[in-house]
Amino acid sequence: MRKIYITEDIKNHKKGIEILEKLSSYEVVESEKTFIDMILSKNLSYEEEKKYMLFTVKKGKFLKKYHLDKQFLGIKEEYYLSYENNCPFNCLYCYLRDYFSHGAFVFYVNLEDMFSELDGFTKKMSMISAGIVNDSLVLDSITNVTKDLLDYFKNRKDLVLELRTKSHNIKNLLELEPIENLLVSFTFSPQEIIDRYELKSSSLEARIEAARKLQEKGYSLGLRFDPIINIESRKLHYGKMIDKVFQNLDCAKIRDIGIGGLRYKKGLRQKVLAERNTDLFFNELVIGIDGKERYFKKIRIDMYKEMTEKIKLYGDFDVYLGMEPKYVWDQIF
Repeated sequence: MRKIYITEDIKNHKKGIEILEKLSSYEVVESEKTFIDMILSKNLSYEEEKKYMLFTVKKGKFLKKYHLDKQFLGIKEEYYLSYENNCPFNCLYCYLRDYFSHGAFVFYVNLEDMFSELDGFTKKMSMISAGIVNDSLVLDSITNVTKDLLDYFKNRKDLVLELRTKSHNIKNLLELEPIENLLVSFTFSPQEIIDRYELKSSSLEARIEAARKLQEKGYSLGLRFDPIINIESRKLHYGKMIDKVFQNLDCAKIRDIGIGGLRYKKGLRQKVLAERNTDLFFNELVIGIDGKERYFKKIRIDMYKEMTEKIKLYGDFDVYLGMEPKYVWDQIF
């Protein structure tokens, strides 16, 4: 059962009023800080924190530049929007465990300020992701933010909007008309990975079916195989997953594919292991140039080669690697 909180000032914003009409009950807190202090004082587990939601007004910037170590080659999603933080899924490897001080969902209702900020952004053809510090779709039935985003970006053809998700909550998107500069990116993992490490997220079958329905509606898709996790019989599990994805989707309507390996800051491992037993971190890992732990180069290159060789069986796609230096790209491509 979700525990919903608001700050009074959301009533001064259109989106705040819209959301309040959907909420049957809620509690009022003084500020976002009051809410966070309250969450932390309860000494809750990360999973328990995820039951809490706050709707408030953002005081800072919405548009952020993705921090990338200068030795890594560029990624597509160079910028991202932070109109909401966290999601109800409990992926054990999620870097948001370290990025934010808590696991509660926070949504900022002053979207007009976000769009005003975007009005001043003029770097043409940039991809702006709406799923880096959140899941773009999982709570869209409450926020209906996809409509606001599409309404704005249909008039900003100089930019590309990415919605990234592990959810199958596509009801609102199916009721909207697709726009050309929108990419809906699904993160796909073998069901074995979902069961062990992507707790409470949608099943592989549900994600594929949602992606298929969006393609039929006319949406362009991005595929994200990230993070790849070095489990036993890795090649078999990921190969079967790729077959299932590509055999159920229209390959001609896949715009790009992103691939990446498991990576995390050392503090993440300690936080997760303090709460639950998992074999996620029991592997050959090394600290990379960005301070994150990741698999040894040989393991990563083998993973990427297995994936790209399998993907090539279904066509010639625009494939890129996430958080990897040039020498790894050179070996894969």
